[in-house]
Amino acid sequence: MGNSNATVSLYSRSRIHDICEYAFRNQRTGEQMTYESLGRQIGRSARWVSDVINGRATPSREDAEDFVRICDNHRAIRMLKHMYGDAPPPTDPRLLGDFTGTLYNIIKQCQDVIEEAQRTIEWERNRRPWNPMTNEDERLLKSFGKHIEDLFQVGDDVHILMDERYGIDPVVHQQNWLVEARANEIVVNDPRELMRRERQEMLFAGGTLV
Repeated sequence: MGNSNATVSLYSRSRIHDICEYAFRNQRTGEQMTYESLGRQIGRSARWVSDVINGRATPSREDAEDFVRICDNHRAIRMLKHMYGDAPPPTDPRLLGDFTGTLYNIIKQCQDVIEEAQRTIEWERNRRPWNPMTNEDERLLKSFGKHIEDLFQVGDDVHILMDERYGIDPVVHQQNWLVEARANEIVVNDPRELMRRERQEMLFAGGTLV
């Protein structure tokens, strides 16, 4: 058993131009941008846009994120995030032709996560904390984690399809969630406040501050 900090990605960083080309060729902006108009919004030249698309220039992560965001292609956004280990890769679009089918899939994944969570609760309730983790314990937790990843994946699929079918940008969901999370004090607004709360929790638990 052990933890790894390695980035998990199917895509090599050397193919970042392929993602940018896909985003440009499959824009969802309502009107087809040219190299000139896209470059202007990024703060770059038309030549730079051409060089990126054709693999003659490698954009920084920040420029690449601007590139795919301005093209408004959420599959390209997912691919880029996955390249840097921040999101799962997009699902094969051939599996997402039916919005209703994808909704049924998210219901199934929710049910699977609930079942796995119930198994994990029972395991946690019966486990003696001084006992070492066994291979079976690890398999149970990894199975639970895999089902959570399945739920994340299909959740992103639903976001993408809502945008493609009905024009509901996934950013809207993020903004709405953040407004509610801040109002309900689910998230911490300031990094220093997070440090203060963690120090406070450590003191309450009888720990020693570093």
